Amino acid sequence: MLKRVTILVLCLAMLMGIGVAATPQVSAKSSNKYIETYYANMPAYKKHEVPIVKAFFDNYKGTLGQKMIKRAIWYMENGYMVYGHSNYARDGRIDCSNFVSLIYKDFGFDITTRARDYDKVGRKVPGVYSRLQPGSSKKWELVGVNKLWVGDILLFWNKDSKGNRYISHVALYMGKINGKPCIIHTVSGRPTAIGITNSFTWWYGEHFQEARRIFPVKRYKARDPIIPAQYQLPPQKPVIYP
Repeated sequence: MLKRVTILVLCLAMLMGIGVAATPQVSAKSSNKYIETYYANMPAYKKHEVPIVKAFFDNYKGTLGQKMIKRAIWYMENGYMVYGHSNYARDGRIDCSNFVSLIYKDFGFDITTRARDYDKVGRKVPGVYSRLQPGSSKKWELVGVNKLWVGDILLFWNKDSKGNRYISHVALYMGKINGKPCIIHTVSGRPTAIGITNSFTWWYGEHFQEARRIFPVKRYKARDPIIPAQYQLPPQKPVIYP
């Protein structure tokens, strides 16, 4: 039955001129738990991420930064990524810095896959910082959002065992959507490893370090998205190239 469905999808894709990914291997050992996570978190995804994605495309103008976010959304919906410090092209696992690097590499920019080195990527965007909300000792807010460009890289810090700060997380800025600054990145509690955050009230506000920018650029060369050689989370619907 699966073979007939696969052939049907391929035939329809050929007739419609749509590129369909080749079928990679699936890791049988880990697939069950990831499938369970995928469906358990889907209702929350539909409630939170789906409206944000729709609002993003409602204002889509095709700038380079927006094209990069469009690709990030494609991976969120079609990449079937699971979290892990590995190589997505090899085994379907991804972490925050590898995800940001992957998106940039898809558009011809070779940047680091090591989160701690992201303060050396591009240049710092001045005037963007976080602070406690007026009258609060716990709630934070992001200041200078109007200075950010879609596609900028946001850095977040943590502390090591000696109390020294280091960059522990990076994310891609999606823009201000429905009145809130949004980032797309690796995050827990989603069907896959990728999700959207639109609140800087707690951890993401307190731990915001800085924003980095690689734009503007005059030339870039986009490539097709990466399909991993092996999935940990097998695709739950046909994977179609954008």
